[in-house]
Amino acid sequence: MALEMQMSEPQEKLSFPCDLTEWVDKKQLLQWIEEEIDGLDWSSPELLEYLEAHPEYQPKSMLCLLTYAYATGAYESDEIVRNCYEDKAFRALAQGRVLTTNAIGRFRRDNRGLLKWALEQLLKRALRAKYSLGDTLLPAGLRRHLTDLAVERLNMARHMDRAAQGA
Repeated sequence: MALEMQMSEPQEKLSFPCDLTEWVDKKQLLQWIEEEIDGLDWSSPELLEYLEAHPEYQPKSMLCLLTYAYATGAYESDEIVRNCYEDKAFRALAQGRVLTTNAIGRFRRDNRGLLKWALEQLLKRALRAKYSLGDTLLPAGLRRHLTDLAVERLNMARHMDRAAQGA
């Protein structure tokens, strides 16, 4: 399954794989996620106060984990939980926490904007790496498409969780 975008020529298509590790080494993908998430301001007094009162809440690791999951085609919360036991990268990102499908769904709902942003940044980096674009400014239409792809991945996760609940 690939996500596609029409380019300027009608017959040209730019396809993004559901699993970005088809384009980028897993180690590189994890490094990019860490760099993007670490680049956020984690020193907000409100956030620090909340984290002090709720030490079990680890938004940074959960943001990294879900960004990685959605970037590698793991959308369903049950699959993400299972991967935290079976996959070395997922396990490292979970940092030993026992996750539940409810916790993943709640985090996704509460932090949709942050997840969308993180996925957009990752898609930009993957595109630049795949096509050796360096720091080239991406056209507005392409940036808009990357935003749409990020939203599509978040929507896919939500829909798959709903389908799993109905099964």
